[in-house]
Amino acid sequence: LISIGSILYALPLCFNQRFYTSIHLFTLNICITIFLCATFWMVYFFMNTFYSNILWTEQSCLLILYLQTMVNCQFLYALCIVSLNRLIAILNLHKRLFRTKTWIIRCIIVQWITGILLPLLQFDSSLMHCLISGLDLNYQIYALCISGILPAILLAVTNIIIFKFVHHSTRRVQPMNNNDNTILVTTLSQRYIRLLKHILFMFVILICGWIPAYIVGAIDWNGTAISYVVFHGITMLPCVSLIINVIDLFIFNRKLRKYFLNILRNNRN
Repeated sequence: LISIGSILYALPLCFNQRFYTSIHLFTLNICITIFLCATFWMVYFFMNTFYSNILWTEQSCLLILYLQTMVNCQFLYALCIVSLNRLIAILNLHKRLFRTKTWIIRCIIVQWITGILLPLLQFDSSLMHCLISGLDLNYQIYALCISGILPAILLAVTNIIIFKFVHHSTRRVQPMNNNDNTILVTTLSQRYIRLLKHILFMFVILICGWIPAYIVGAIDWNGTAISYVVFHGITMLPCVSLIINVIDLFIFNRKLRKYFLNILRNNRN
């Protein structure tokens, strides 16, 4: 369901010129990372349930754990790069460079490279321990840091700075009698406050869905701290988080909602 939803969301962004805007490049990137993450975990859960002897071998064990962290990082950092880019854009309102598609593509490339490189350290974990219960404790904590704590800090810091900037900009313009500046800042404030609320919502879903799974992974590093049912129940929270994020993307994008509604109405007619 997550994979299908992300594909449905991404197709109009790819093939309809109405959505060829800078912000939709970020949204398309988020859809791609959601699809990658959901598809990987779908295959992983299927293989782990029915073909675990094929899945877990000396050649594949550390690679699988690397891919787990990598696909999760890509989605989480895709959210971070949107928030960071919004911050850079509003701090440099008069510089068009930070709103161009070239700049956004560069940001997305940096995000993908970062998400690929950071989990590589996990290959230093013990292969024997990997085959028994996963990563060593130190690398479990490292996975928690790069997949949970670091994205959470980045999102929190950037959103706080955005909120303060928009708030102070509005207050600075109020005493002035320049109507053009007032309209500009008011429009800017409304736009970024709406985007800020959207990112904050996704941030809360990120915390509730991903952080518990990685904390449990670090606490239960040898597989004996909590029960099997509780462990796998908590590891399903990221899946629920992805579902909510896909639904939220549809709700947030009014133009895309109208696009799909028009298609449905035309098909009925």
